[in-house]
Amino acid sequence: MQLSEKLKSAIEDHPAIVASLNNKGKGNKWDNFTRTQFNIAAKVINRQISKEVLANPDLVEMNLIIGRQNLEKQLRALRCSHVYDFIKYLGNLGEYRVFNWVSGKTLQSYWSDGDAKYIKVNALVVFLQIPFAKWDEWQKVPDEHKEAYHNKLSRQSYANNGMGRSSLAIVKNYYLGNYFLYYPKTDGSRNIIKTPFILRELENGQIVVNSVSEGHRYSGKVIGIRDGCLYINCQNLDFEEMEQYVFNIGLETKPQVLFGVSTTVSVRNRRPVALKNILVKQSHEDKNFDRIPETELPFDQTFIADSEEDIIVHYFKNNAFNIITTNSCRRLEDVKNLVSG
Repeated sequence: MQLSEKLKSAIEDHPAIVASLNNKGKGNKWDNFTRTQFNIAAKVINRQISKEVLANPDLVEMNLIIGRQNLEKQLRALRCSHVYDFIKYLGNLGEYRVFNWVSGKTLQSYWSDGDAKYIKVNALVVFLQIPFAKWDEWQKVPDEHKEAYHNKLSRQSYANNGMGRSSLAIVKNYYLGNYFLYYPKTDGSRNIIKTPFILRELENGQIVVNSVSEGHRYSGKVIGIRDGCLYINCQNLDFEEMEQYVFNIGLETKPQVLFGVSTTVSVRNRRPVALKNILVKQSHEDKNFDRIPETELPFDQTFIADSEEDIIVHYFKNNAFNIITTNSCRRLEDVKNLVSG
């Protein structure tokens, strides 16, 4: 398989590559390029590919621009436990360090009519930011891989410039299941609410959340993972209210406890509040878990020593910043008085 003339021309005429070569005093006659010139072009290409991967992690997880063995090698070298860690590594490389998706040596061989691996061709198409629906127009994808591509990477997924299927795949692998959600009440009672919180996958692949809090049913969906945090949006089915959750997952896989915050509306004064949340995953499967009623746990109640409830309530009881409340609209001078008071 060789690069098409259409693909070569688009790369040769790419503004970022042309500008970089001109800045180095190099021409644009690729047939006469030295290895140094190809290395310059490769650096521009690799930097852009990494940006595309950060926006669309599926490209890596589905092994579209890096082979499985190579990816596993990179994970071992970086001591990463999951693809997500590798993506995070790419995001931390900075402006002057780039991951070597395509080397200058490889480019030089392609412009000398050398055979190109389909994964490297994919990488070059990604550099050009070609929509997935048009990949076939720019390259000849081997028949044995074409069906797998279309099954693994939907056009909509690649077009999505936010949290793609990759982060949701991580959620499916490590975070689905039954949890108890703990959070402080906003009614001044200093009680803690404990209620079931279920993450499950629907037949269409969507990850949804079901919970009941203070008598209200909540239903929502997992938005994805970004910067080590799990984002969840929930709708109150009994009241006109949205609740948004952000849980810190870091680099842990299959954690027992997740710390996070939720933004909601106080039942006391209808003002926005932010609450500290704790999710504790349950190790046992309970088909009737969603029917377990919520309970209130007072600070002064005595629990079984070192039980889940005892540990969680003790944590909230000894933490001074469980609830962040907001004020109503005020004049600027009133804000000054709030600070001084």
